[in-house]
Amino acid sequence: MGINYKINHCSQAGIQLFLLLLLCFVLWLSLAPVPSDKPPLINDKLAHFIAYAVLAANLDHAFATTRFTIKKFFFLFSYGVLIEILQHFTPTREFSLLDMLANTSGMLFYLLLTYTLLKRELTEKPSN
Repeated sequence: MGINYKINHCSQAGIQLFLLLLLCFVLWLSLAPVPSDKPPLINDKLAHFIAYAVLAANLDHAFATTRFTIKKFFFLFSYGVLIEILQHFTPTREFSLLDMLANTSGMLFYLLLTYTLLKRELTEKPSN
């Protein structure tokens, strides 16, 4: 039995705005210079995993009329690849296939969580 998750369209617009802010924030964090003298607060791959699991959840709920399909997955995957390409041209950053693997793992974790544990119902599309 799935949970009865439905969201009104005003709240959905708010989640879409929050998604945009999250995407901008992740882009900023990904391209900001990294001070070499400070140890990281969290393991880099764990940070990627968590960030993309959160992005996947937010993207899924921002567009709650469809399930987390290949379109949503491909959007976030492409976003992650774009960031890795941009990091290649950023002086204190570098392109990393392991980061992309951690990103993909976070999205797959969300997908697994959603389809096995939550099984949420879709929000109905607004009638025009």
